[in-house]
Amino acid sequence: MTRLWSSSPRSARPCPAVLTPWSGRFRGLPVAIMVPVKVGTRLTLVLLLALTPVVAIYTYWSTTRSTRTYIDDLKRETRATSRALVPALENDMREREWDQIDDVLQRMSVEGTVGELLSPEGKLVYAATGFPRGLTPSADEFARSGSLGFAEFEVAVDGRRWFCRLVPLKLPHQMIIGHLLVAQDWSDIREDLRARTLGSMAAAIVVVALIAAIIPLAIRRYISSPLSELSRRVTRLSSGDELSRGIGGDEVKLLSEEFRRLDQQLTRAGADLMERHRRELELERRLQHADRLATIGTLASGLAHEIGTPMGVIRGRAEYLLQNEPGGRKLRDGLEIIIRQIDRISRIVRMLLDYARSRESTRAVCDLRAIVHHALSLVETEAARRNVQLIVELGDQPLTVQCDADQLQQVFVNLAVNALDAMAAKGGMLRVLAEPGAAEGRSARITFADTGPGVAAEDRSRVFDPFFTTKEPGKGTGMGLAVSQSIMRDHGGEISFESASDGTCFFVTMPVAPLRSRTEPGVGRSASTGT
Repeated sequence: MTRLWSSSPRSARPCPAVLTPWSGRFRGLPVAIMVPVKVGTRLTLVLLLALTPVVAIYTYWSTTRSTRTYIDDLKRETRATSRALVPALENDMREREWDQIDDVLQRMSVEGTVGELLSPEGKLVYAATGFPRGLTPSADEFARSGSLGFAEFEVAVDGRRWFCRLVPLKLPHQMIIGHLLVAQDWSDIREDLRARTLGSMAAAIVVVALIAAIIPLAIRRYISSPLSELSRRVTRLSSGDELSRGIGGDEVKLLSEEFRRLDQQLTRAGADLMERHRRELELERRLQHADRLATIGTLASGLAHEIGTPMGVIRGRAEYLLQNEPGGRKLRDGLEIIIRQIDRISRIVRMLLDYARSRESTRAVCDLRAIVHHALSLVETEAARRNVQLIVELGDQPLTVQCDADQLQQVFVNLAVNALDAMAAKGGMLRVLAEPGAAEGRSARITFADTGPGVAAEDRSRVFDPFFTTKEPGKGTGMGLAVSQSIMRDHGGEISFESASDGTCFFVTMPVAPLRSRTEPGVGRSASTGT
């Protein structure tokens, strides 16, 4: 094996930091100022220090591998020669054709390999011209040849090195009639391997030199120049001024300082954004509350009729009690009727106030059917007044969701009121369905299907836009569906719709939640309310 010499490339110079002595002393020690080095120069040195050992190791491995391959090829050549000669020589020796044997051995000697025939006892029988006289196998090699069928060994004779292969020659009944010794001169292999090693070393030095030349150019083009430009831009971004001179020294240190300054600026900007976001959330809550108040205006006319009727009954019963002389039972019955009607008024007004009241958003696990039922109870009177048949099919299985019940109630009231407005001209039917969603039971879907004229094709892409409405002036703000969509997306759900000339279906889809606490009992019914 040839060892690969390694030497330090000329580019691997000492540390590029320049130390400048200072005349003063600090605590008795000399002070040195380290001049900053650019990133490109440091990266070049690091890459050279990393790649040079890799190239050296690869060169050593490649040389060793090629040397081993070369020697193995020579051995295979000797083995192939002996295998080819054994059958022919065995036949020639049985026939005693010594001229043929001489011809074969002489031709083999011309090709750089010599051979000789030995008797079974190891004595010389015939040798080719030029065969070294001192090249005689030992007794151990004869024994190994007899047991293994061959013996290989290396020996030096007269200053030359030979690789030998000893093979027994046998008759068909396995009787040894002699031995064939094939020897190959390996004296020139050392020079050949030295030339190969020097060539590999020269190639490695050329590769290192090319790397040393290419790396600085590549680093300057793809790292140093872009980093300098980035430093200029960051400096301009943080200070607002364009640099009037080039950037020198350590770009990383400069960038660190500028990024630290940017961090301070971004921290202040982040605080401003958080404050602005808080104001936007407050504005959104106010818009949701305003949308509730706008819905109350739509419900007011129906509620006025609902409140007026029990008030009339109360008045009639009161007049009856004043104009007659009732007995104790009649007085009790009349008073009970008055109390029931007053309770009805109180319940209706309480529902209206609860819907209009502004609350902080709190979420809990609730049955979605109960929220839908409570929302539809607010519009039952308005549906009856508009001659709209209300059909509710909420099913028997609970649909538990993690939600703010008041916000979802606002969404369902908005969808119901929009459906009633769509059927205001001729009345119709509003069907509300509750069912599991399509996502393998992991979502719930509420469907509001009306029999109105549908949404015009040119308006469908703008349905959820803020302030977009097709209602008459004064009857809608255009914020209902926009606010409802915002609420649903905040809950991880979404509102979608399908519309045709014979009606529109709005779908409210949101993920279900496991029932972790006791919820309101769901109401599942199939009823019709209307006139």
